[in-house]
Amino acid sequence: MDCIAGSASWPETQIGGELAYTAGFYAALRPAVFLSYERDSYRGVEDEAFRVTFDTEIRYRQEALTLNSDPCGIPILPADQVLMEVKTAGSLPLWMARTLSELGIFKTSFSKYGTAYQTILLSQQRGEQKYA
Repeated sequence: MDCIAGSASWPETQIGGELAYTAGFYAALRPAVFLSYERDSYRGVEDEAFRVTFDTEIRYRQEALTLNSDPCGIPILPADQVLMEVKTAGSLPLWMARTLSELGIFKTSFSKYGTAYQTILLSQQRGEQKYA
């Protein structure tokens, strides 16, 4: 938060550099939505660039936007759904492609922020009030 306020320097890391550039380029940038989720992450043994993550309890809110706030909010997905992300630098390992095919799981696009944003816009259009 001190970096955002300008009272501290950004860390000298890749992410710190990207954040510093973004904050400078978009001077009027301000927090608008808080996203939180629980993540289980796995990495390939033979290929460390191959990763699979499972996100649950994906929530958003438009108040209490600091990182030291509790991770409460409005759910994006039903409680029985999990978001699986498969990440690889190249093609999927054959065993994974077969497993996903056998289970009827196919590639799709999903944005946690985009889904929260759409939900916010639809709620505003309908005049709804949602509470976490």
